[in-house]
Formats: sequence, C-alpha cells, structure tokens
Amino acid sequence: MDFLLPALRRRGVTAEPLVWTDAAAKPGEYDLVMVSSTWDYNEHLKEFRSWIRKTGAATKLCNPAKTLAWNIDKRYLRELEAGGVPTIPTIWTEPGNEEEIEATVAELGWSDIVLKPVVDLGAQRLARVETPMVARILRALNEPGMAQPFLPALQVEGELSLVYIGGELSHAVRKTPAAGDFRVQSQYGGSVAVMEPPPDAIRIAEAALALAPGDEHLYARADFIRDGRGDLRLIELELLEPNLFLGVEPRAAEALASAAMAAAA
Repeated sequence: MDFLLPALRRRGVTAEPLVWTDAAAKPGEYDLVMVSSTWDYNEHLKEFRSWIRKTGAATKLCNPAKTLAWNIDKRYLRELEAGGVPTIPTIWTEPGNEEEIEATVAELGWSDIVLKPVVDLGAQRLARVETPMVARILRALNEPGMAQPFLPALQVEGELSLVYIGGELSHAVRKTPAAGDFRVQSQYGGSVAVMEPPPDAIRIAEAALALAPGDEHLYARADFIRDGRGDLRLIELELLEPNLFLGVEPRAAEALASAAMAAAA
C-alpha cells in the first residue's frame, strides 16, 4: 500500500485501507476492493472465507472471490500438477497418518524434509526436519499438511518470483535467504533483487495462471525453485495476498493503479 495508494491518488482516485475484520466497514460502498495484506486470515479462516463471499457479492473484489477461496488452501497445487505444471514432489498428509507418512518419506529416500500446513503464509509454521522427526512434527501440527524434499538450490540460488499485473508479466525478482537460513522472506533476513525472467519460468507461470479459476486476475505471483536437475518447479501461485515487490520495480505500482482503475470501471 505504501506504493499503490500514492499512485492511485495521483490519478484522482479515492483510495483507503480497509481492515477486513472491521465489523463497521462497508465494502459495498466501494467500486472495488483489492485484497492486499490480510496476513492474519489463517488465524480466522472460517470468518475470512465468509468475508470473501460477502464482499464478492457486494462489490467488485480483486482477485475474484472464487479465485481467493481456491488459493487459500495449498492443495490447489494438486490441480496444477494434474494440469501439467511442474511442482515439487509432495506427500499430502492428514491427522492420524503420521507414521505412514514417515515410512513413505523414508522409502522415497528423502532425508531432509520440509513440512507445512496446507493453510499458512509467510513460512510461519514451516519446519525443516530429518526423516525420523516427520511423524512427531505432523502430530504436533494436527491438521492437513504437506511434506516435500528440501531442495538445496534454495540456499544457493533462492527463489525466483514472476509478478503479473492485469494479466501481463510486470517484473521478476530473485529472493535470496540470509546466510545460514533457507527462508527467503524479509522477516528472516532474506533479500530481493530484480532480474530477467527465464523463458521457461514465463511458460510455466502462464500455464498455471490459465488453470486457476477466474479470468480476471488483477495481480498474481508465481514462485519457483530449481530441482536437483536444474529444472524449474513451481512452489506457489500466489493469487490471494502476495508481496508484489512494488518497491524494487517502481513502474509496477503505476501499472497496478491503472489495472485497478480499469477493473473498477
């Protein structure tokens, strides 16, 4: 919002932050409501899903309600994989099958494992563990989750992110973790730099976007990492509340402001 609001106001648009948990707020009074930084929705999931439905029925919601509802749960990655999008090999977990998951992980030869719930954000509850710890961590999680092999490229190259605005590629960034860490988010010391997106990343990102519900994605971010063979794999397709890195590509805020105005019209 630090970059988008000034860009909108320079265009004569009345724009202001709207807190989704504010019971007095009236989204229907706005021409458009854009989800931007609802970074507590995972703590109030039922209420947030209800807010999405009601807001989408009251006004233009970006991204659309059906897109946001689909993107909340990381099991959307199964649909993308079925559609031919290369993703990280994943074992989907449910409470009660912890021992089975640990055995499967061992059979696959995964010695370094990443575990996380299917509803999470900002790597808040992500855990990197060795195989014998998988069952214990999943029992503590006690909700649907996912197990993936840790890919060493994360600590060497970091993640590649492609940002789309109004359906068009805006810019790409490389997110690198701090020394000794593997998480690329800024709260863990990660850094960001603009880069040219490789053609294979563009191809995969656009294939993923074509499979996502809704045909009016105001904003999107596709995150990638390279596997052991050097091939790009999609980690996330963020359509809910992604960091769009407007601060490192100033023209992007202007593009987003124009796209938001077009969507509102």
